[in-house]
Amino acid sequence: MEPTENATIRNEQLAVIVDRCLESEAAYKLFDMLGTIAQLDIEARMEYMELVKQAGVYSEEEVQAIGRLIISGTAHYFKEVIDRVREEQVMQEIDELIKRMGA
Repeated sequence: MEPTENATIRNEQLAVIVDRCLESEAAYKLFDMLGTIAQLDIEARMEYMELVKQAGVYSEEEVQAIGRLIISGTAHYFKEVIDRVREEQVMQEIDELIKRMGA
């Protein structure tokens, strides 16, 4: 696969994640929490991951995915993107309301 194809696939995956988080309050809260944890120092992130493993709530695959999001800081990046898209949507809705009121 070429680098541009990889970038396209990653962008599409990110768009799916953003859409789901905007549609689901629970998904948004999850990324909010994971994004906050991803900003902690690495020791705190590792301690959190140990607690996640010990809880036994998630499968090994889910634990690994959560770990990648937290330890790499990707969760914080996703949260920022989600917030930017949400803000743009709100601004568009406000613009639409203003246009309707002015018409």
